[in-house]
Amino acid sequence: MYDEVLSERIAFRLTPEVRRKLALWAREEHRTLANLVFALVCQAIDAEEQRRGHAFEPMPVQTERESR
Repeated sequence: MYDEVLSERIAFRLTPEVRRKLALWAREEHRTLANLVFALVCQAIDAEEQRRGHAFEPMPVQTERESR
C-alpha cells in the first residue's frame, strides 16, 4: 500500500518545539523530516485499521440527484 509513487502533498503547521523534536528524531534515524512524518502517518493508519478490524475504504461518491 505504501510503496506507490508519492505524488500527493499536504501542508500543516507545527509549533517550533514539535518541529525541533521531529527534526531531532529524524536525524537520529538518518531520515528526512518528511520521510519520518510519512512513516508515522502510515503507522497510525495501520494501527487504526487494526483497531477497527478493517481497512479504510473510499466512500461512494453521491451525485446531486442521489442526495435529494
